[in-house]
Amino acid sequence: MGVFLAALSAFVFAINNVVVKKGQAESKHSGDTGLFITVFMNVIILGIVFFVAVLVREGAFHFSWTALLFFMIAGLCTTGLGRMTLFSSISYIGPSKASAIRNTTPIFTTIFALIFLNETITLFPGTGMILLLSGILYEGYRFFQSGNDLLFDQTQQKQQLVGYGLALLSAMIFGIGQGVRKQGLLELNDAFFGAWIGAVTSFIFLILYQSLRKGWRTNIVRSFTSLNPYYLLAGILTSIGPLLFFLAAQSIQISYVSVVAATEPLMTIIISTIFLKRQERITIHTWITITMILLGTILMVMFIPK
Repeated sequence: MGVFLAALSAFVFAINNVVVKKGQAESKHSGDTGLFITVFMNVIILGIVFFVAVLVREGAFHFSWTALLFFMIAGLCTTGLGRMTLFSSISYIGPSKASAIRNTTPIFTTIFALIFLNETITLFPGTGMILLLSGILYEGYRFFQSGNDLLFDQTQQKQQLVGYGLALLSAMIFGIGQGVRKQGLLELNDAFFGAWIGAVTSFIFLILYQSLRKGWRTNIVRSFTSLNPYYLLAGILTSIGPLLFFLAAQSIQISYVSVVAATEPLMTIIISTIFLKRQERITIHTWITITMILLGTILMVMFIPK
């Protein structure tokens, strides 16, 4: 069930990527990414889900300050600092290269889980992880190559190095954030609370970040006065995605969850090709990646301890 929930989380985030792209195309304001309104909706939706869960479940809710701290750090890493460094790297080296390096996140999550969470990886699920990760990295390498360009001077070389460093830092921050999520669940096994606290922390971080920029009041007011239906849908999807990730992490090791959830970029390609009618077709390389991911997922589903 954990592998299925992780894959479903990746699928939801992939749909969200397509929806956000449509929203940006329909937006009347340049530079509007829909981030503020989607994170705000995350806080509202996940807050309602958490409080409803508290009311309907059997037994009292047991609060933990330690778990709260872990969930806050996880939210700051994944939606806050991780996304900021990723966007910064894109400005230096472009989306193809940045996304390719960002795909190494499961490596950092696995390292964190092995060192700090004492997780163990057995033979067949580990083989499945290797197949999955190889497929993800293979597709990422192809993205990287497609974004390759010639360097003409030392200034451009330095910019490329800064971009690579920021992208790698983003992957590391995301990986640590995912590991800290699991640490929070070990302290307080409540996916609904963890997902909501992560959203609240991300929202506070976003407000503080926006307050440092010029015209931040105008940008925030605009987010609510000119509502984009695609961003509203994205708010729903980005509430469901993290919750599914948390539920998956409750069932299986975070190292497994991270690898399965990292199939999101590939799912985005497939969904974009089908629904956005992209001109490029799914190549033989993509089919190779899909096959590796399917075989890896099957191994994990069959042999991960229940």
